Amino acid sequence: MGGAGVSFALPPLEAMFNANGTAHADGTALPRRLGIFFWGNGVKLAHWNPTTTGANYPLNTALMPFMPVRDYVSIVSGMTLKTGNQQGHHAGTVGILSGNPMVVQPANGAPFRSTFSAPSIDQVAAKVLAQPGQLKSLETGVSTRVNGNEGTSLHYLSHNGPDSPNPPEYNASTVFSRLFGNGFVAPNSMPVTDVTKMLRRSVLDAVATDITAVRARVSAFDKARLDQHTSNVRDLEGRLANATVQPAMCSKISDPGNNPDQGGKEMVAEKAAAMSTLIAMALACDQTRVFSMMYSGSTASTLFWQTMASEGHHSMTHDEGGDQPLVAASTVFHMQCFSQLLQSIKGISEGAGNVLDNTVIMGSTDVADGKAHSITDYPLVVAGGGGGFLKHPGIHYRSTSAENTSTVLLSVLKAAGLPLTSFGGGGGAVTSSVSAIEA
Repeated sequence: MGGAGVSFALPPLEAMFNANGTAHADGTALPRRLGIFFWGNGVKLAHWNPTTTGANYPLNTALMPFMPVRDYVSIVSGMTLKTGNQQGHHAGTVGILSGNPMVVQPANGAPFRSTFSAPSIDQVAAKVLAQPGQLKSLETGVSTRVNGNEGTSLHYLSHNGPDSPNPPEYNASTVFSRLFGNGFVAPNSMPVTDVTKMLRRSVLDAVATDITAVRARVSAFDKARLDQHTSNVRDLEGRLANATVQPAMCSKISDPGNNPDQGGKEMVAEKAAAMSTLIAMALACDQTRVFSMMYSGSTASTLFWQTMASEGHHSMTHDEGGDQPLVAASTVFHMQCFSQLLQSIKGISEGAGNVLDNTVIMGSTDVADGKAHSITDYPLVVAGGGGGFLKHPGIHYRSTSAENTSTVLLSVLKAAGLPLTSFGGGGGAVTSSVSAIEA
């Protein structure tokens, strides 16, 4: 190597954690992460809100997909979005993702046009959480049937500010190449750990040899002390040998493919599953600490054929009669995909727990009820452990005073480790979070 200095980035190893697996051995806290799962056109509240509050709340029909991860899921209901409702879908999207009012723009022939007035919470977090060498944030999308004609509010989830979106990547193969393509070295396949171990063990062997030479010339008392020291050296060797057994935490995964449309039908579940796998491993490999999944867009025309729907989702939320069973069934399908994301993250170990323990993910939408364009009793999911900041198991908290939805955003940002005491602007400005969901 010509005497050049060489450094290797190792994945988190068991030996790097403290005895409880809750922090690195040097006392450094495990990384916190933040994610957003966003779907368009609201829910049917009769199928959404749990019937009781507190822990062990019963999962309503729309929430049943969360059963495998229910301990990691808190539901917040009864909140009101207070950033205004000047235009259905637009105002809710901006308000729930940024805690600020939207900016109305000249329509220029479109039905309406708007953009964000402030960064979305993923970008607020990214400014603090992103580390050198990492992706600042990872933006992914699932359904491509989005509304790109009414400004950035409906077209994109992640924003740096007004008219400054971070477009999502809809092709899982492209995301794979970005995360695990050229330049990525699978920790479990590279000899880096062996080289490090060999270097460290050779030093220990040299120490032991010196001790043996000295031992022949010292007193019985000092021999005992040297014997103890030698025993300690051998113990270190044994621990180093065990350290080569790496946990199945960060590893290179296969390209999941793009899952193109089949017969004109979007393969939404397959695309969401592929993105979920990529996001989970990106977090485990510490390639980013912030992500978003724009599952479906505001006023999106996604056809959820899997639920027997025959009309685009936005139109269906306005056209279906009665109690709108197909809209309700679509929400169940959305939550199945959301739950898959949570399960993928939970499925990767980290320290004494898993990656989801140290992640917070907010799930929400652009309106409470799509047909009514309502912004009261807003559907909100707060998932993950947030590094111990959030209650586990999760609870159902229902506001009885129509509290500001921005209080949930503040809880989410605090769970990601941001030392904030206030958040939002305009009617979305708050100085308190939802303590009920915090540990």
